[in-house]
Formats: sequence, structure tokens, C-alpha cells
Amino acid sequence: MWSRLWQKLQTTVFGGAVIISTTWVVSKLLGLLRERLIADKFGTSGADPIYAAFTIPDFLYGTLVLGSFLSAFMPVFIAYRLKDRQEAWAISRTILTILAIVFFGLGLLLLIGANPIIDLLVGDKFSAEVQAQSATLMRIMSMNMLLFAVSNVFAGVLQSIRRFLAVSMAPILNNFGAVFGLVVLVPIMGIYGVAWGAVVGAACHLLIQVMAAWRAGWRWGAMVPWGHPGVRKIGALLLPRTIGQSVTQIDQLVNVPIATRLGPSNLTIFRRANILQDFPLSIIGVSLATVAFPVFVELLSQNKKEEFIKHFSSIVRQILFLIIPISVLFLQLRAQFVRVIFGASGVSWPDTIATAQTLGFFALSFFAQSLIPILARSFYAMQDTKTPVKITTVAIGLDIIGSIILGFSMGVQGIALSFTISSIINASWLFLALHRRVGNLDEDRITRSVMRVIGITVLMALTVQATKYFLVSFGLDLTIAVGVLAQALIAGLVGLLAYLLFAVLFRLDEASIITNTIGKFWGGLRNNNQNPI
Repeated sequence: MWSRLWQKLQTTVFGGAVIISTTWVVSKLLGLLRERLIADKFGTSGADPIYAAFTIPDFLYGTLVLGSFLSAFMPVFIAYRLKDRQEAWAISRTILTILAIVFFGLGLLLLIGANPIIDLLVGDKFSAEVQAQSATLMRIMSMNMLLFAVSNVFAGVLQSIRRFLAVSMAPILNNFGAVFGLVVLVPIMGIYGVAWGAVVGAACHLLIQVMAAWRAGWRWGAMVPWGHPGVRKIGALLLPRTIGQSVTQIDQLVNVPIATRLGPSNLTIFRRANILQDFPLSIIGVSLATVAFPVFVELLSQNKKEEFIKHFSSIVRQILFLIIPISVLFLQLRAQFVRVIFGASGVSWPDTIATAQTLGFFALSFFAQSLIPILARSFYAMQDTKTPVKITTVAIGLDIIGSIILGFSMGVQGIALSFTISSIINASWLFLALHRRVGNLDEDRITRSVMRVIGITVLMALTVQATKYFLVSFGLDLTIAVGVLAQALIAGLVGLLAYLLFAVLFRLDEASIITNTIGKFWGGLRNNNQNPI
């Protein structure tokens, strides 16, 4: 029984979603623990050099690999694998070699040019000592991009053959390495232990996926020439996606000098709010898009348009069913969340409020940010990376302009508001473009679902607010950490339970989709049916 369960989890869409969502929850919790440890050890302003040092490595890796590589690699790899498995392996080895050479070179540039890069990034807003710390931290992490780039080749191979476990475990090990650095290495090395912990995490991220790919049949061996049609196709798909991703990363990069120039601690406040919003977005939007992407590729490659639309509509409705109430919970409990995660002695109450308000502006666009991955991957499944690039470029351009205007007029909250506006524009435009390309996307059913979800979310919000007031009137002390944690947990859990209860009572399709899918999963398990759900 357990072997069949494990097989189902690793090879079905629903099982993949379970694995990815579960492991990403653990990964994100470790990430929040990492941030809490940074707050405990360095406070708010003391964390500025850490976040500044991570900016350029994150920018380069995010531009050239994260969000770009898999969307270009997987459709081509899957197509070749269906025809000739050995040729597909050879293509993956060639791509791995190319990425290793590119990122080794970029790592050398960071190693050599860390000082002028940090000077250009933060200007005169950091002291000479803090700038020197940031530059040293960047040098230590200079080769992390190489480790992550190689690791992502194996992630693409594993996702293409629906082996999700190692791909999902890799971020956990990465964050575990960061926590190890903060707990074990920082007391020995000081602030530089943060960077060495990041190196340990990156190495673990690579190792687990190499081992999984080896078990799946990947071996080092013959490569195809760099001019092979498959390699050229990946490059052709990767180039426009990289341009689009570079625009997104430039947007994040521009926010660093803007936040830095707003005064001490503003960069840390912005990054912490961004980290908190990433928690639900990754678990819901990105995880569902990740497991749906290989299915989209197969359906569209076989010209099964109606099945694609049905699957797309189901995923979109499930995303909105989950993210809309989460958005409202974040709005209602944002101060509690921030205080629980970052409420260290070195974090003042004004810093907490500023972070909570920034998080609130981000929460307004959770629905849009969660839809963007599935919308973009719908185009990638058609081997069209240009359309999302064009749309994203315009949206991010508006965000950069808005960040400059609103940032200097509203502070760091203005940067978050600008991001929210651009995300809503981006998601809306992508949806309209996909409609023009595919035709009817089952919009009527999606609209009806959203209206019903909004209705029961209002009931949930009233329940959460009543619970908060009841706890305070009952004597809960919000001046201590335990009281704040208790209010956040109790009000949040009561709200989620109320939402699920209302969803069942009002017979929302999305609630039945989830329960029916679970039933199909277990029914298939009992019948030893190995077909994907």
C-alpha cells in the first residue's frame, strides 16, 4: 500500500502538488526562521549589508536561470524524450556544460568586482565599514549562482519526468544551510557566517537533485554539439524569456537603491515584507503552476485544446479559491504576522508597523501575483516566450516609474503599492492575451466562482474580526509575544475553518474539486491504477 501511495505521490499531478506544497511550506517556514534569526542577531539596520550583498547574485541568477530556464528547457526536453531518451539526456548534458561555463565566469566577475558593485548599488548611504562587509559577503557567495544553475538543469530533468520530491526538497536543504550558518557559523565568524551558510545551502540544493537524477537514469556521457537543433531551440526560447525575466529582476534591483535612499532600515523593511508575501504565493500560485506545466506541455503538444482549457480553468479557480481568503487574512493579521516573525529586541515598533503596512499593500495583489505563473506557463507550453515578455516588460516599466514616484512620496509603502498596481496590470493583460490566442477560457465559470469566493471571504473576514475582539476582551495580553502569537494563530485558524465551512455549505465547486480529487487519488490507489489524475 505504501509503495503504491509513494508512486502516486511522485508521478501524478495531484501527488506532485501535495509534495511540492508540503515541502514548500517546510521550506518557507525555514526561510521565516532564517529571517527571524537575522532579526535576532542583527536587528533592522544591522541586516542592511546582508540584504545588499544578496542583491546582485539574486539578480543575475534570477535573470538567467530562475523562472527562465525551466520554461525554455522542459518543453524541448520532453519533446525529445518522447522520441529518443538518449538524445534528450545528451541535450541536458550540453545545456549543463554551457550554464556551468557562463555562471563560473559571472562568479569570477563578482569575486573581483564586489567593491565597485556595492558602491554603485548603495551609494553613500552605507558607512565604509558596512560597504566593506557587503562586498565580502558578496565575494563569499560569488559561486552560489554556479551551484544553483547546474542544480536547475537537474530540476528540469526531474520535473519533466514528474519526479517532484527532490525538486521540492532542494529549497528545504538550501534554507537549512542558511539556518545552519546563522546558528552555528555566525557565533564563530560573525556576519560572514550568513554567507557561508548560504554556500552550504546551495551545495545541498545541488547534491540532492544530482542524486535523484542519477537514480532516474541520468549519467554523464556524450553531449550533442552546441549547434544541435534542440540546444538552439532552448536558446531561442530562453532568450526572450531571459529578457523578460531581466526586466523583472531589474525592477527588484531598482527597488534596492530607492529603498536605501529613503533612509536606514528601509531596505530591510521592504525585503522583510517581500519575504512574508512570498510565503503564500509560492505555496499556492507557484506550486500549482509548477505541477501543471508538464501537463500543459503534453496536452498542447498533442493539440488537445479543450482538455487544456478544462485543466486551465480548474487550476485558476483553485488558485483563486485559496489565495483570496489568504489575502484577506494577511490584511487583517499583518501586524501580528510581522511581530511574530520579526519581533526581536532589535526591531522597533515603528519598524514593525512600517513592515506591516508594506505587507498590506503587497497583499492587495496576491490574486494577481498567484495567477501570473500559471498564465505565463500557458504561453510557455505553446513554446511562446515572447508574448509574456512583452507584457511583463511594459508592466515592470510602469512599476519602476511608479516606485520612483510613490516611493519618494509615500516611503517604502509606495514601492509596494506600485508593485501591486503593476502586478494587476500584468495578470489582466496576460489573461486577455491568452484569451485571444486560445479562445474561451471558461471565463463565465471562473467569474461565478470568484463572486462566490468573495462572498464567503467576507463572512470569513467578519468571523476573524469578531475572534480578534473576543480574544482581547477575554484578557489576551498583546504586549507580549505569546499574546500576539496566540491572537494570530487562533484568529487565523478560526477564519480558515469558517471559510472552509462556508465553502461546503454554499457548495462551491472548488471545495468539491479538492475533495473529489482526493477521493480519486485514494480510489486510484486502492485500485492500483497508475494513470495520472
